[in-house]
Amino acid sequence: MVGGLLVATSVVGIFAAYQGANGGPSASYVVVAEDLAIGTPLDGSVLELSAIDLPRAIAARAYRDPSELVGQVTVAPLADGDLVQASSVVEAGAGAPAHELSFALDTDRVVNGRLDAGERVDVLVTYGTGTDAFTEAVVRNARVSEVDGGDGTTFTTSGRTVLTLALPQGSDALALTHAVRAGEVTVVRTTVADPSQPAPDQYRPAPDDTAAGEGGSGGDQGQPAGGSG
Repeated sequence: MVGGLLVATSVVGIFAAYQGANGGPSASYVVVAEDLAIGTPLDGSVLELSAIDLPRAIAARAYRDPSELVGQVTVAPLADGDLVQASSVVEAGAGAPAHELSFALDTDRVVNGRLDAGERVDVLVTYGTGTDAFTEAVVRNARVSEVDGGDGTTFTTSGRTVLTLALPQGSDALALTHAVRAGEVTVVRTTVADPSQPAPDQYRPAPDDTAAGEGGSGGDQGQPAGGSG
């Protein structure tokens, strides 16, 4: 009888210890209460607290008080329930996208359509044909706001992709509009590109006489503008 009582007491103690170790999150952090697009100003109606335990590194970039975020603007798309982190918001007027521009391209010129909102891209344009053609960068490190209008599809029925970019400068919007109308535009994903090794701003093919010159036997037929040859 005593042995049975001791066993029962032991089981209760283990159960209580388990409950204490699994008593739920010990802290609350700010999450969004609905889906938010890039450029959305934050206020109390779209923010709420959620009880969650976070690793120390992530917690250091999160928020405990919704009032800290009121007036800031999203620079990344956030889904309902997403944790708000420092990298996804900026102070209004401190780098939030001021201009959005949409344009349609053949999917093979938009990373085969494999882009998601929030990624970064360079936009290149090629003018002219043959040896008179040249390619230059129009916009660097632009943020993708939407792909095909945000309807969940990657390709349009015509085999073209509609891309919307967030551009902080009006001059970028002008340059990109001209490029789309006057040249052949190509979009390059740079989301994980090494910023210490930027691509040249312009490329021109080498002249025919250089390619066929003395000792020439093919090889690279062009070079970045400003290259050493």
